[in-house]
Amino acid sequence: MANLYDQFQIDMKEAMKARDSVRVNVLRMAMSAIKSSLSNQVKQAYDAAGGEANMAAAEAAAQAVVLSDVQVQDIVAKEVKRRREAAEMFRKGNRMDLVATEEAEAVILEQYLPKMMSADELRPQIVALLAEIGATGVADMNKAMPVVMQRYKGLAEGRVLNQLVRETLGA
Repeated sequence: MANLYDQFQIDMKEAMKARDSVRVNVLRMAMSAIKSSLSNQVKQAYDAAGGEANMAAAEAAAQAVVLSDVQVQDIVAKEVKRRREAAEMFRKGNRMDLVATEEAEAVILEQYLPKMMSADELRPQIVALLAEIGATGVADMNKAMPVVMQRYKGLAEGRVLNQLVRETLGA
């Protein structure tokens, strides 16, 4: 099975054949963001391995850098968030044509992310997790949030998790 980045490339070819310019542009922007992140990680690996001083080790470290599907999903999630925020700004500026464009792009990108859990699906799991770690009141918020965020990363929005933890610990 192809990894997520390969899936972007496959889908882009299909969109190009179908002459779906909106989808092609969205996928190109996402792939550009992914390549930029990969480039930054390669540079960091190169520098960490000694750069010019230890060229062979630096090149080997740089070639070993590969983005996992989780990292690609994080990049795509940031792109979706950026488009949602832009749509909200355009909505405030009464630019409904641009709102529709940004939201359409976000919908295309969301297809590459795991399905987000609803608050109703999360609530019992959050209650069980908080009981497991021993969080009982609002004072335990700083202890609970990192655990909750780690457990549900990519499965739920941070603001939803925060709200559910507050409700549970405040109850």
